[in-house]
Amino acid sequence: MGQQGFLIEHWMKLGAFVALIIVFFAFKLRGPTSIKWSKDIFLMACLLTAAYLAHQVEEHRIDILGREYPLYDFLNSLIASVFGEEKYGTLTQSGIFYVNAGMVWTAGFLAILSSPTHVFPSLAMAGIMLVNAVAHIASALATFSYNSGLFTAIILFLPFSIAFFYSMHRGRESNLSLIVWAVAWGFFGHVLLFGGLFAANVLRLVPVWAYYLALIFWGSLPTLWATRLQPVAKLET
Repeated sequence: MGQQGFLIEHWMKLGAFVALIIVFFAFKLRGPTSIKWSKDIFLMACLLTAAYLAHQVEEHRIDILGREYPLYDFLNSLIASVFGEEKYGTLTQSGIFYVNAGMVWTAGFLAILSSPTHVFPSLAMAGIMLVNAVAHIASALATFSYNSGLFTAIILFLPFSIAFFYSMHRGRESNLSLIVWAVAWGFFGHVLLFGGLFAANVLRLVPVWAYYLALIFWGSLPTLWATRLQPVAKLET
């Protein structure tokens, strides 16, 4: 019916609209509240997920330099420079869609669903955002140039993740271990994302479908861990 083709071409635009809806309903459902926004787990889960959806627009739809689908060209140029020009285009637009939807969308929406009772999935979203922001900033400093996603990484990822971590740690020392695990999950998520990207799409060492399933599993892991393996991983009061 054409739905798959539409998603592959327009998923970033869809994500932008979903981000606006998430933020609107997050504040609408909360209403007037005296609680600091960075201490409200549900609100932060919504803001973190919306921020990542906005980040994906800059990375994959159009960046601040006006380049369309910038990360597609960057990654394929990198692949071509390492493995030969014939490898350009190995990473398809559908592959980029499944990579982003597989891990990030899974982790973000599960964080929102589990936020009323568990904090770790939301911390994990902050963790992957902090790791991603550091990667963007490090790349910019190393090359003295702008990279697609840098702007939203600085204005959204850094303040949101740091504020959330600070709020969850302040006065609750035992939450520090959850924060450490959240950052570790985000770091190894990036290792899986890029390592699997080359292993599946370039080197053909593993089936592409297995790589996508691994991403979905990794995106689900914070919620599975919080709700099943550690059902008491809640915010301490």
